[in-house]
Amino acid sequence: MAHYINKNSFCTALATISLLLFASGCATNNRLISETDIVYASKRSTLSYTGKDKNRHSPLLYLDQSIVKEIRRDNSVEYTIYDVLALKSTSFNIEEKVFMLVDNEVFPMKIDKVEHEWAKNISEKTEDILTSDSTSISIVTGYSENNKKLARFSYKLSDEAILKIITSGELRFRYYAGPGMITVKLKKSTLKKFKALINKAA
Repeated sequence: MAHYINKNSFCTALATISLLLFASGCATNNRLISETDIVYASKRSTLSYTGKDKNRHSPLLYLDQSIVKEIRRDNSVEYTIYDVLALKSTSFNIEEKVFMLVDNEVFPMKIDKVEHEWAKNISEKTEDILTSDSTSISIVTGYSENNKKLARFSYKLSDEAILKIITSGELRFRYYAGPGMITVKLKKSTLKKFKALINKAA
């Protein structure tokens, strides 16, 4: 007996699977992880995501940011943010300043640690050719370089900033590199998870 598949049902199912795969792929860049630190007898929750500047003239390639909430044995709470900024190789060095914009209120961050690095990646360009006996071999035709500047910052959030974030509708981070003004805005889903992190008891 022949079995026929409804074309509309098949397309709907395929679209649903595609959306689920897309969502799961995006989730790797917007994840919230909790763990216990037996060394310092504390509980740590970390929100990690990757952000970009929507300005196409920005020197920023991407920002990897991790927001760590630590609850200590005495129930004191501390929030530390770790930034890794990847900049175009031709950009100016990034200034050692970070500003957090909660809605329209500006919070200058006090940077604890700074690291700078020049990342250089060289890859080979190859081409397949046929020899006289019809054997295919690959030869190196040249090299390409993919260079970028890396800057790493870490800083803590004040209680005042935390209280503002809880009721905020928009959260942005601002950096400066020469004439370049870099702004990374959290997506609504990431801001929602940040608020969940703040409200998380343990």
